[in-house]
Amino acid sequence: SYGLPEDSDSLQCYLGLEDSAKDVQHRLGIMTDAVNRAYDVSNKDPSVLKIFLAPEFFFRGKDGAFAFASEESEEANGACSDICHILKGLENIAAQKRFEHWLFLFGTVIGSEALPKEDTYDYQFYNFAPLFKGFDPAISKRVGKNFLVPKRYVSNIDFLTPLRHLTNRTIAMELLDDVDLSVERTLMNPHANNHKKYDNQMWAKYKDELTELGYNMIEYGWFYMDEIAFSVEICLDHLVHRALMTYNADIVTGSKTLVPSSSNDSVEWRGIPKSQAQISLVSSAGMDITVASLALANGGHIFLQDGMEGDVPAHSRFGEDECQPNEYEFLGGSQSVKRTAVISATDVTFEYEMSNNYDDHEIYPEDGGRHWKDVLKGVFSREAYKPKLTVYDL
Repeated sequence: SYGLPEDSDSLQCYLGLEDSAKDVQHRLGIMTDAVNRAYDVSNKDPSVLKIFLAPEFFFRGKDGAFAFASEESEEANGACSDICHILKGLENIAAQKRFEHWLFLFGTVIGSEALPKEDTYDYQFYNFAPLFKGFDPAISKRVGKNFLVPKRYVSNIDFLTPLRHLTNRTIAMELLDDVDLSVERTLMNPHANNHKKYDNQMWAKYKDELTELGYNMIEYGWFYMDEIAFSVEICLDHLVHRALMTYNADIVTGSKTLVPSSSNDSVEWRGIPKSQAQISLVSSAGMDITVASLALANGGHIFLQDGMEGDVPAHSRFGEDECQPNEYEFLGGSQSVKRTAVISATDVTFEYEMSNNYDDHEIYPEDGGRHWKDVLKGVFSREAYKPKLTVYDL
């Protein structure tokens, strides 16, 4: 499905297979390959927590989103929708003994739901990250292992404006027939229509039902896992300080906000940590770690994985931005930064250290029997860069 990014004349498209069910299975296969490769090169010490972090928009499909099945269609077909298959497939990856000491954030899923109105293009939009704690199903329950992290803010690069909404279609006439019916299934660009937030009311409405299905909501960007305090954000939510804003708002309103805390096959709800996050996670597409957005405990680490700059090595700059001459800039497809507080008689400041202690590993090495371009065909770009893992040892 072709369209234009907002404020751009560069024609782009959503990649995906015509059969959405096959598309989902193809993407799950690639994710499984990445996880297996990560396991092969990982530290097997059970005292070391392993975190697998994938980029935003990993699951989106050729029309820009996978459709949520309506209650009527589910009752009529008795079938699992595409999004249902995505979640079940990811559940199966995490439910393995070898992943008992792993935490997975599997990028994000883009979903849409047609509203019962005459306007064919009236949809609700969702962008959420499935987050799972690995476990051994032979000795442990799934309770407290499955989470959903909704993204709040719609970026101007999250969606394309489909051809049917363009006033000048000549840019695409050589590529598409004007009567191509597949264009009619492509979603509108919500940001271009002043839709600046995702429709997360649905998550609140069905929160109890999600809990019955074994999922807990991380609605404020904070959670605990085995007594470790985490914050988690998706792309633009990080730039607008969502985790930090929640922390500050909670403090000034009496620290009454409760977030999920998982351990020992159970979930309880407790307050946001006063000392902020020991580990922060960001899944993104076109984002860097932003100093002003950090909500880290003393000595805490933030990890960011970006899908648009995946071939750019991690690096930092200081004082090169004229508007912020005393600030660090962190760049690269995979980033890890440690923040340390310094208080003296003459100064109070934070120090930042970008980790260079990492190794890159190809997900599909040349001697592995499968060529990466063959594997990615139809669902991901084969022109940008080879899919790889960046493994930090901290």
